[in-house]
Amino acid sequence: MKKVYLLIVVLILGLTGCATRVSTSFDRQADFSKYKSFCWLQGCEFTFTGPRYMNDSAVVSNLKNAIIKEMEEKGFIYDAENPDLLLDFHVTVENRQTNVYRFEEDRFLQLDPVDQSDVYYFLEGTLIMDIADRETGQMIWRSSANRYLELNPQMTEKNLRKGIGMVLRKFPPKEKK
Repeated sequence: MKKVYLLIVVLILGLTGCATRVSTSFDRQADFSKYKSFCWLQGCEFTFTGPRYMNDSAVVSNLKNAIIKEMEEKGFIYDAENPDLLLDFHVTVENRQTNVYRFEEDRFLQLDPVDQSDVYYFLEGTLIMDIADRETGQMIWRSSANRYLELNPQMTEKNLRKGIGMVLRKFPPKEKK
């Protein structure tokens, strides 16, 4: 019975834990080819918006470095004096739970639950990136990545860079010809 139970848990967590949902919207009228530089939204001061427990100097530094590196790889330069684009991001982490019901081994195919269930806790994290045209103040890009996380996620630069890469994967949008 434990094998069947374990298999169900592994399948549920495996299927949900692997998927990262990314959604993107942007101003289709904006000419993205004119943008060459970027800075942070709050007066070019890098500020962290997210859970307090993630707001430590190492995580904030890793996040800042990950964003700068991704933007530089896309051909943009960091310019605190006269940027074309202003970037802002938000991190949310929410506690989630799910119930997993146990089945009697001989009644498994009938799918009649026994009055026993286990509660599993996990985190759901979302990273939102907003990009605005500095001159007009208009937001021209928004992308978010949503994923289930470990209870104690590793906030290394490598892991954060992977998340930032997903959010910025389609930035800037390619012109359709």
